[in-house]
Amino acid sequence: MTTKIIFTSKENLKNKYHTSFLKIEVLFGKLIAADKLKGIDTSFVYIDDASSAKKAGLDKALTVNEKNCKTAFDTIYKKFKPDYMVIFGAQDIFPFQSLANDLHTEQSQDDPDTIVPSDLPYACDTPYSTKVSAFTNPTRVVGRIPDMPGIADMKYVQVLINNIIRQKPLEPSAYDAYFSVTADVWKKSTATTISNIFGDNAGMLKSPPSRGKGYGKSQLGALSHFFNCHGAANDVNYYGQKSSIYPRSLRSSDLNDTLSFGTVAVAECCYGAQLLNPDENGRSIASNYLFNNAVTFMGSSTIAYGPASGQGLADLICQYFLINVRAGASTGRALLEARQRFLTESGPYLDPFEMKTLAQFHILGDPSLTLVKTAASKEAGNSTANRRINLFTKGMSLGESMAPAIKTDKFEKSVHHAAIAAIQKEAGMEGDIAEQVFDTAISPAQGKNALQKSFPGIAPRFRTYQYQQGSNRNMIDIKALVIKENDEEVLGWRVYVSR
Repeated sequence: MTTKIIFTSKENLKNKYHTSFLKIEVLFGKLIAADKLKGIDTSFVYIDDASSAKKAGLDKALTVNEKNCKTAFDTIYKKFKPDYMVIFGAQDIFPFQSLANDLHTEQSQDDPDTIVPSDLPYACDTPYSTKVSAFTNPTRVVGRIPDMPGIADMKYVQVLINNIIRQKPLEPSAYDAYFSVTADVWKKSTATTISNIFGDNAGMLKSPPSRGKGYGKSQLGALSHFFNCHGAANDVNYYGQKSSIYPRSLRSSDLNDTLSFGTVAVAECCYGAQLLNPDENGRSIASNYLFNNAVTFMGSSTIAYGPASGQGLADLICQYFLINVRAGASTGRALLEARQRFLTESGPYLDPFEMKTLAQFHILGDPSLTLVKTAASKEAGNSTANRRINLFTKGMSLGESMAPAIKTDKFEKSVHHAAIAAIQKEAGMEGDIAEQVFDTAISPAQGKNALQKSFPGIAPRFRTYQYQQGSNRNMIDIKALVIKENDEEVLGWRVYVSR
């Protein structure tokens, strides 16, 4: 049998749900029984309960903090090698890992995210760290079943767990119909993304909806959803963009009673997968998708980026994920393979925006769910165990070969200042814009690898420049220039914009 382990905090759940806590345990008993019928051996671990922790081979966590949660994941993985690792609860039950955002400075024009709340470290065979650069070796299938942050919404938990229990794979054609919305400024990029996923882009919609009341059941009823729009912190809407106008493209309330059961939704948007206290902000789009018959949501916890034109960053990791889901991968494996492909395509030298992209995207929902039927095969190469071994090996290999951007405080003016000035002019980034410098290096703990041995002494560095083009409500619109250079020449440059 394949194995799944669910991690959570007993103390946090009891403090939040009080007498309803027992109902949660009953629900998970039903999930464990349903998983058994699917051939999945599921276990439930309270990392802060002595009996539960001991049974799992853990020392009881005295506090449910980020380091102890990461350590519990690492210990369990090394001991049992589970096929699926699941977090139950929003950030107030089981925390995201807070990774430092190296793009943030005190400059008012720069990326304002001080940290990136991330589930990436749980998927990596690296000890606890607050540095994104430590986690370029994703090897594990991980997902999060969220509850409602800040409030004890038992009905929400019941809906999510019962939907997981009753979900069954559908024929591939069921996910051919799609609902996709793009901001006008990114319509060419989104058209390419949608074509890569579905084979055509004829159904792509530009924001805002043609009718002023939002989208209806006839559009939202498709099982595959994809957004390339703006999002904003603590905001329950997505927004389009045409010139300097940011029309509302989707309201969280549009999802009420309009989705088909089994929907999968993917959003490139800034803060697209944020989990909000509904009493303070309203129910976030990601949370409301799951409450209204979607079974998986994939998106970003913070400000996400993509190229001003063409494909990159959020465009890539999001489309890789949905391609994998439609090919029959479990949603958790779809994300792991998307992360690995993103690293393969973007590396070996990773700029700071690529690093943030890797860290910020995660899935909400049970990672063991397979949405699309595939032809059964008894070949050894197609077994779950064999796939996990291959994915583990590939992830570890990627970690040894990647050279992530690491911010340096040692500022040196570029010897290519004339070429950089010309690039800034061409990119429309002239003026008094602060510069950040990032070196690329393999972690000292990894030692010399093939990349360093083959190309010693010529590791490139990145120079970044950011400014805010404007804002609407609490939305942030950042444009960034990244220049890649070594001592001999400028190796290339890219322009990114926030989603």
